[in-house]
Amino acid sequence: MAKNWLARTKKKFLRLHPAWRVYVIVLGLLVLYNEVLIYVLQKLKWSNIYCKEAGCVRILLVADPQILGKTYDTHFYAGLANYDSDRYLAWYYEQAVEHVQPDVIIFLGDLMDEGSDSTEIYFEEYYTRFGAIFPTHPTAKVIYIPGDNDIGGDGSQPLNPKAKRRFRQYFSERPAWVINDNLTIYNINRITLEMTLNDPRMVDSTGSDISDRYLRIFVSHIPVLDVPSSFTYTAINNLKPNVIFSAHLHVSQVARIHRSRLKTVQYRPLSQDKRTAYKVHSFDLSYHQDTQELLEIIVPTCSYRMSVPDIGYGYAAIDGTTLKYTVLWTTRRFYQLISYVVILAIPVGLGVMYAVYRFLREHCSCRSRYERLPK
Repeated sequence: MAKNWLARTKKKFLRLHPAWRVYVIVLGLLVLYNEVLIYVLQKLKWSNIYCKEAGCVRILLVADPQILGKTYDTHFYAGLANYDSDRYLAWYYEQAVEHVQPDVIIFLGDLMDEGSDSTEIYFEEYYTRFGAIFPTHPTAKVIYIPGDNDIGGDGSQPLNPKAKRRFRQYFSERPAWVINDNLTIYNINRITLEMTLNDPRMVDSTGSDISDRYLRIFVSHIPVLDVPSSFTYTAINNLKPNVIFSAHLHVSQVARIHRSRLKTVQYRPLSQDKRTAYKVHSFDLSYHQDTQELLEIIVPTCSYRMSVPDIGYGYAAIDGTTLKYTVLWTTRRFYQLISYVVILAIPVGLGVMYAVYRFLREHCSCRSRYERLPK
């Protein structure tokens, strides 16, 4: 059966005009590169993080996947766009999990594009799709925090209490997660202004401060240090973070600032140039604690639909008191899609040119015949 099909296909191919044969071969090679080879080659660029301590904790950070919905995009190609976006996210997430072998996976909000506005029926559908794209890990602790697209509360969009309750019900959002004796992760929600007010592990039975015995990570969808408020100062003073991971801005950035100068904080690009794109950055968390210097890392979006050219996943490792961090950059899918538009436009353009040529030729021939008629 397969042999007969191949024989028929070969005959049909050989009957094509030589130009069409070349076109089909180029199209096939382009599809092979865009859908297979480019992913394999990109993964080879990713850096590995090597730990020295036995209790090293590897963390995969997923920011702003924003799986597409059905309400806002009503174009005829919306179904195909959703399929391609889902497939892209699923493939790279699977590869990132395989590469990192994480102990903890943190989703930093904006899980869905229409999470705060969707009906119950649509939300159930989006939740099922989300689970298919980002399946739960058999051993890693998976943490989900909400973004403004999940529960509202950013800019002109008010906080949606119903969406907030729904997110907590479906994704089991909590105020904190104790990973081990050396590490606790706190949910600092700048949208709802909610957080753990204190942690009893930070003091002993005599009331003495023993916070230096373990590390504390803040996770927030909206950057914590940007435009600091009383909520920011309370969170920092009460819980004393060693490092902050946030999202929302869709780009890879870092900020280092002393606690007393928060109002002058400035973010700078992290791993966004060719020289440092795949570099493993090291931060001495004990130094940050001793000097009261705050460290915040903004994780780039993992979705190519966010209108930024550089997309990827954050990869962090807590190795003793050292934080090691790199970005697992993914391919620029829009460029791949544009290449399809260009190559498919070639036969269409040639067809239009040929039609215009035939029309002009016939029109000019008719005029010539009339001009030769005797007077």
